[in-house]
Amino acid sequence: MANLYSHERCSRWKREVSTRVLGLIVLGCVWIVGAVAQTTMQAPELHQRGQDMGGQDAGRTHAASASASAAAGKQQQQLTASAASSSSAPSTTLPADVSGAYAFDHAKESIEVDLDRRGKLTGYITRLGDEETDSDTPLTYFFDQTAVHGDQLQFETKVVHSLWYSFRGTIVRGPGQMRDDEGYYILRGTLSVHHPSNERDKSSQETVEQRKVKYKSLAQ
Repeated sequence: MANLYSHERCSRWKREVSTRVLGLIVLGCVWIVGAVAQTTMQAPELHQRGQDMGGQDAGRTHAASASASAAAGKQQQQLTASAASSSSAPSTTLPADVSGAYAFDHAKESIEVDLDRRGKLTGYITRLGDEETDSDTPLTYFFDQTAVHGDQLQFETKVVHSLWYSFRGTIVRGPGQMRDDEGYYILRGTLSVHHPSNERDKSSQETVEQRKVKYKSLAQ
């Protein structure tokens, strides 16, 4: 009887130990599975948040770039408008109708003045030759270099038969009552007559005659 009782007690103890060990094993498996599941769930969440932050940074960068481009475009438009305004502004304060023919030194001689509102001056002098080789022959001295500033103008002509002219002055109102009348405008200033030693070279040595002049506009 004692042996039987001892055998049953030993069997009961083994079963209890087995049950406790099995419980510990199951509990450990549950904890491992939970830990793995938690890690698996957290990884996509962290990755997704990183992507979101990157998207926000990219959005901010794109918005800043677009803002800078818009500011640069606006500044360029302002500069272009300013340049266009400057280029369209007249560089002369002379009246718009001063262009035309003005008397020169002798009859049948004249100065043709053409001035546009941008201040570009063109024209020529027509005179009769007074040398043996060109006596009474009409000679034309086209303007070579010109400049206009405010109400002041100046020009130089090309060399023709060892002679060229330069002028510096302005155009003012004269006694004429109508624009078609002679003397409505007066071309007034200093006329220089240049006699270069080389008949084709302005830069060569020369003699210069200067005089104050007042040339009336011719009747139109």
